[in-house]
Amino acid sequence: MNSYRLRIDYPLFVAICALIALGSISVWSASGFSLPILERHLARAALAILALVGLSTIPARIYKDFAPKLFVIAIVLLFGVIIAGDTVNGAKRWLALGPIRFQPSELIKVAMPMMMAWLIVKDPGRPGLKKIALCAVVTALPVLLIVIQPDLDGAIFTVMYALFVLYLAGMSWKIIGGVLATVAAIVPVMWFFFMKDYQKMRVTQFLNPESDPLGSGYQIIQSLIAIGSGGFDGKGFMGATQGQLGFIPESHTDFIFSTLAEEWGYMGSAVVVLLYLFISGRTLWLASQSPSAFSRLVSGALAMSFFLYAFINLGMVSGILPVMGSPLPFISYGGTAMITQGACFGIIMALCCGVQQVEATWSQRSLSK
Repeated sequence: MNSYRLRIDYPLFVAICALIALGSISVWSASGFSLPILERHLARAALAILALVGLSTIPARIYKDFAPKLFVIAIVLLFGVIIAGDTVNGAKRWLALGPIRFQPSELIKVAMPMMMAWLIVKDPGRPGLKKIALCAVVTALPVLLIVIQPDLDGAIFTVMYALFVLYLAGMSWKIIGGVLATVAAIVPVMWFFFMKDYQKMRVTQFLNPESDPLGSGYQIIQSLIAIGSGGFDGKGFMGATQGQLGFIPESHTDFIFSTLAEEWGYMGSAVVVLLYLFISGRTLWLASQSPSAFSRLVSGALAMSFFLYAFINLGMVSGILPVMGSPLPFISYGGTAMITQGACFGIIMALCCGVQQVEATWSQRSLSK
């Protein structure tokens, strides 16, 4: 556990590589067979795998000790976005460090669960009101900085990362109910005072996309046409028309699943869903086997966050959830998000798989004697 060595859970690794492979061929098809886009996607996929493998070699104790420092770095970078960030489509979410351009809010996906777990294991025991209040104060700072960008989706996810850790730590259901009631009470306030017009439009188009079929409801209507036209076994590779002919905006990014479903149909879609379920379930199982509370909380929260991202993306492209800026993990075209997901699973394997390998080694030695 204390040495730098490779810690890989191979069933999990193979499933992740399968998603990346499916995503690569779907991105190439949805982008109109653009070789530059495919090359950039593959380069970022390679970086994600390198991040996974590299971070899996770091001993678990180092992650625990580094958690507060990582959180401070993430906060500093979020302040950097406000001061000197790049503005794209009216949102200041990106920070350029030389040739590297990334979203610091992606780092919160890693830093927040680790910081919450660090706070909880520092004082063992079921989270009480005092500990929950401390976690709420710590969570509020990055949430505020992300809202300012503005990135309401990212702020909501940041709150969810903290809640996942608190839930896994045994937070009382009475408190959970109180939190949910508070959120429900805040929603009207957010609608009238914080949500931008385009964010309100996402909700209204979700409730009735046919009310503006050539405007706000256009994207989801075209997505549903693509998914439905795939039928049971799809139109075959390169057979999709909705994405390739430009009917679906963002067809190779947030709405990549529409093209995948059109080409591979129900069967291909089922394979993707099963891969996400397997990865989430396998990660939760690995987390449950770890004797370390910090490892269990971080890995479990990252697994639940991964499932949440996949569920939200699949829900929005199929019309059961409002459209949010949530890419499909390991499949959508993108840079920072894919690399961050690779880093998350590298940390999961470092925290959990090392324990399993050590136990297996000792079992084999005992049997040999």
